[in-house]
Amino acid sequence: MLITQKLWERNYNLASLSLNTKFVQGIKNGDLPKKKFQEYLAQDYFFLESFARAYGLAVSKSRNKKNIKTLSVLLSGVSEELILHETYAKEWDIDLTTNLIGPATKKYTDFLEEVSLNLSLIEIMSAMTPCMRLYSWLGKKLLNMISDNPYKEWILTYSDESFDNLAKSLENLIDEYDESYDIDQINFLYKKAMELELDFFNAYSSFS
Repeated sequence: MLITQKLWERNYNLASLSLNTKFVQGIKNGDLPKKKFQEYLAQDYFFLESFARAYGLAVSKSRNKKNIKTLSVLLSGVSEELILHETYAKEWDIDLTTNLIGPATKKYTDFLEEVSLNLSLIEIMSAMTPCMRLYSWLGKKLLNMISDNPYKEWILTYSDESFDNLAKSLENLIDEYDESYDIDQINFLYKKAMELELDFFNAYSSFS
């Protein structure tokens, strides 16, 4: 079994908990309050910026052309997503210029920053992969719930095969990594990222 498959299976319970948060279920059912989705989108912008910086640092620590090429493509994708996010924010009446980072978001971005600045390439990728794999999995889980759903675009974005391919390209770099590493440390970082994703969703789950 590939290492990324093992990591996913070891932390599948956290993925299930994310799926069952009121936030994700609210997207699934289309009854998530608009204000909660606006808050989430505003905070997700901070996260995307942090993700872009982490990709940049991962590129700087890459020792072969394949890693540099793949990570550069992923960095370009996040950069494009940031631009699209600005357009999406306008559609949902979100003013990103007055946006302040929330506690759950800061915990996650601080984690990514610490890992990407201080740890190795394999450790950076292991801290980033859970977000990609989790969102792809969630999108596919919700795909049959898009009829007349105000959050249809969100579901379609993350259920799309093109997003799944991005997740796979990052996972492939981990599975093909040819230098020694501590599997327990890799699992620790993967699990920590999954826990922070759960905390992020739970931050927008307090509604009746």
